[in-house]
Amino acid sequence: MKINIIGAGKAGASLAIILNKNPNVELGAICDCNSTQLSILYDKIKAEDFVTSTESLPKADINLILTPDDLIINTCNEISKSMSSGKSTIFAHCSGALPSSALRDVNNNIQLVASIHPIKSFAEPEKAAETFAGTFCGFEGDELAVNKLKDVFKQSGANCFDIDPSKKALYHAAAVLSCNYLNTLIEIGISTYEKAGVNRDIATRIIETISKDTLNNVFLSSPADALTGPISRGDIATISKHLEALSIENDKHLLTVYKMLGLETVSLSENQGMANPDDLNAIKNLLRL
Repeated sequence: MKINIIGAGKAGASLAIILNKNPNVELGAICDCNSTQLSILYDKIKAEDFVTSTESLPKADINLILTPDDLIINTCNEISKSMSSGKSTIFAHCSGALPSSALRDVNNNIQLVASIHPIKSFAEPEKAAETFAGTFCGFEGDELAVNKLKDVFKQSGANCFDIDPSKKALYHAAAVLSCNYLNTLIEIGISTYEKAGVNRDIATRIIETISKDTLNNVFLSSPADALTGPISRGDIATISKHLEALSIENDKHLLTVYKMLGLETVSLSENQGMANPDDLNAIKNLLRL
């Protein structure tokens, strides 16, 4: 299976390293307009070529596009115009939000389209490649194209599942909420500790410890069962003190975040069933925006 990879950013570089280890995959060209990004991969993988233009791509079984989402359609258009692809050539992208059908819309001559979305952080390509086994990857598109891609990624250790292209944006929002926004929430926690006079390094280590404990507890049971803290026990007085302290800081944004997350946490506490319902209703009224 010969695969061209178009886009050598963090995700593209990661998948290039991962697929390079697959004995059933031959890497055609790695393409990126940024030659510096290509140079990072020169000594890490074996590919037929490293090119800065889609016009230089060789024929391949799969053209796997890993550009930013807003460049995917134009990139596909460039590839389809610059090469005479056979009917069995697969055009695929790795966007979690864009349906694969958008690729066929570019050019009616494109016969087979698919999308694969690895649900993994590719912050460090080599580390991501080392830990790729077990990664969940969502697929949608033409059956033949999807099956061929699944075969390739299963050989690299992926857990493959099908997704509904009509709900892809909602599917991708779930990943953003649980992954990207977790980074944001941790930064908010660190900065709030700093406002309380705690050194940033110590604050970071505190949150590292409690975050790991929380994640372990959540996945050993469930988010509701693992919930602790004042809302879990219906502690109206403590929530009131938090709101007062946040109001004194005069940070309306932080106060809004606290209230919004608090209201969602009340629902978790209701599911948990440990707190008095009247106390939770009182907390809900305190947290209303």
